Amino acid sequence: MSRKKKIHFGPAGKPRNFKGTMREVPAELKKLKLDALEIEQVRRINISKEAAEKIREEAKKNKIILSLHAPYAINFASEKENVIEDSKKRLLDALRLAHWLNARIVVFHPGYYGKRSPQEALKLLIEGLKSVYKNAEKEGLSPLIGPETMGKLSQLGSLDEIIEVVKEIPQSAPVIDFAHLFARTKGKIRERRDYEKILSLIEDELGSKYLDGLHIHFSKMEYGDKGERKHLPFGQKAGPPFLPLAELLIDYGIEATIISESPLLEEDAIVMQRIVNGVRRKSKRETLLK
Repeated sequence: MSRKKKIHFGPAGKPRNFKGTMREVPAELKKLKLDALEIEQVRRINISKEAAEKIREEAKKNKIILSLHAPYAINFASEKENVIEDSKKRLLDALRLAHWLNARIVVFHPGYYGKRSPQEALKLLIEGLKSVYKNAEKEGLSPLIGPETMGKLSQLGSLDEIIEVVKEIPQSAPVIDFAHLFARTKGKIRERRDYEKILSLIEDELGSKYLDGLHIHFSKMEYGDKGERKHLPFGQKAGPPFLPLAELLIDYGIEATIISESPLLEEDAIVMQRIVNGVRRKSKRETLLK
């Protein structure tokens, strides 16, 4: 019998229909009955320590789990040494801000292969992150380093690569973007067994502790020959399907945070939450009938 574990839901950034400040977002999410927020710092780090501490207080008061997305301008496999050094600095700055926020994990895009082989790019990524981790450890920064699975074939960030990174970097955890994986595999996430393969690989290679607390990005996705094209909202005839994942998480008792990256940020976070609640009710009825 599966254990009942909490699955948290929230948007990537401010709710689409909310006009207030970031400090006011946790209270707004509580009204919407959501309990997670990924703070987007994808252009640059622009939240001060003082502002971060106020956001942290509001998140704690409203029982909102925080995460942070680091700037997009990170490329640990660049052919330019200054770009790699700047990437290290940006990720460390993001970890520092996440520490002030008491955010659990910092999500980041690892970079691009460019002219390098995948093996060489992965080696450079791991070397760069080891340097970042050492500096974060010296400062006593608590957030996890979260490399994200990526959707374009030109990007460093296949599931296997992310797993290899987490094996090598202390205080790290995989960020699984199922829309990106759907695009990268050209639509091969269709059924429960497809999700099972992904979660089983994480468990087999990293251990079951990496499944509990798994940080997930989800939306629908349009893809082409080169992978990801654009995120789509629920309601369109596009994959990946969410229901099989919801059933799997509940049946296996996996705790997770699911961040909506749909164009309809908070609306689709609520849609996913309703799907999960529906699966829970169905599972409970079936258990009672046995």
